[in-house]
Amino acid sequence: MENNTFEFNEVDYIVPAETYNIEYSYLSKQGFPFTKEFLLRALYISPLSKFELASFFGFNQRELNIAIEEPISKSEVTYLEDGRLCLTALAKGYFSDFEDKPMVEKPLSRTSPVTFELVGFNKVRNQHENWHNALRLNVNHEVQSMSEQHARNAFTKNFQRFVESGELGQLKTHDNSLPSLYTIDNVTRKRTIAHRVKRKFEINFDNKIKPFYVDKLYENDEAISHAITQDTDNLRLGSNLDCIQKAWDAFQDMSVARYIKNDEIDFRGMLAEMAVDSGNKPYELLIGALYAKQPWKKIEHHLKQLKPKKKQEPLGVLSWIGANTRYWGMSDNFNKAKETLQSYQKTSKGAHYNFTLYLPCDDHRNVKQNAVREWKGTLPNLSSCEGLLNGLFDGTVEVILLENEFAAVSYHLSMPDLSPVHIPLGYFTKDKQLIQRISKVVNDYLEGSIAHDKPNLIGSLTSNK
Repeated sequence: MENNTFEFNEVDYIVPAETYNIEYSYLSKQGFPFTKEFLLRALYISPLSKFELASFFGFNQRELNIAIEEPISKSEVTYLEDGRLCLTALAKGYFSDFEDKPMVEKPLSRTSPVTFELVGFNKVRNQHENWHNALRLNVNHEVQSMSEQHARNAFTKNFQRFVESGELGQLKTHDNSLPSLYTIDNVTRKRTIAHRVKRKFEINFDNKIKPFYVDKLYENDEAISHAITQDTDNLRLGSNLDCIQKAWDAFQDMSVARYIKNDEIDFRGMLAEMAVDSGNKPYELLIGALYAKQPWKKIEHHLKQLKPKKKQEPLGVLSWIGANTRYWGMSDNFNKAKETLQSYQKTSKGAHYNFTLYLPCDDHRNVKQNAVREWKGTLPNLSSCEGLLNGLFDGTVEVILLENEFAAVSYHLSMPDLSPVHIPLGYFTKDKQLIQRISKVVNDYLEGSIAHDKPNLIGSLTSNK
């Protein structure tokens, strides 16, 4: 299955994460001042009298008394019955089998900013990744209220791993040896940020979905995987093939429709067609939402080939009609595509088109106010955006259209026996006849209405008015 799987959708999830200032002490082996080190080393070899020590160091009696005062007070040096000085068991423990230099573990204090996501309490980057274009995973409120204690436990458990991976920066150690955690003095919650997890949905030629794992990305990857599975895989979609069939009829589709049979998709046939030169076919097949990697690569390639309009020429409109599904637009690739389309409107070489993104809105009371509020929570900005009731064919179809230039269509199929999310399949075309047909369907909907006082187009979403 591994070798034959391919991506058909990608969804981003936001896991709330919190950044803490963790004040702690760690034990690190440290050496001793020069005189004390050689005093200990001399006595490690053999007990010595005060006279022998004074001769060894060239000390007078007063200087020797100063040198041995601290080791005696710390129970590192003691007197034998014959008056000679020797090391205690404590001081002998400063020496190892690997080196004759005495070392002692000393606690060093440090404060580190550490961020844990709140589902599995995995350490993540101290970087806010914005709350937009993603599904937000729910967090247990009890866990969140006790997050500082959970952070303390996670830091204690994984301290050595954090040190080894360099996630706590450079800690002072002897000969790069690993320090050990001594105490955690304080954990202070500073701020809540967004941590983004990407899930790629992959399927094989037998219509089997590849199980989702975030293996090796997190220490507690099971908690993340479970939360995402709960959010998506356990939410069963209804079939929308009736609406898709109406779209096929309206577009007189000759591309995707023939690969959908008996609630199965002939991916082997689709990929075989995509692998050969399209030749005299008026379209090229696409897999994924139009902002996904494969479709977007095709669209952006043609954007770069557009010639700027002359000053006296009217600018055409590049329209992007969004799909009205739970998963459409839930990827940072969506916003990147939107920004690219905006940037190509006008370049240093001249103007190419005027851009409008039509965002689908559910039909209910105060539709525009609700649409503005909901889309503001999804997109970083609503420039160039207009609201559209329901979307094409009840929101099952996504279109990017630049009249007389190109069109891209994606049917967002909901086939619950195959996939927990929509399967976007479509085509790209520069064929004039196909573009005209797509344009007519799109313009008829933009200019139409679902009732006498309910036009499909509800206007700019940059304001509630």
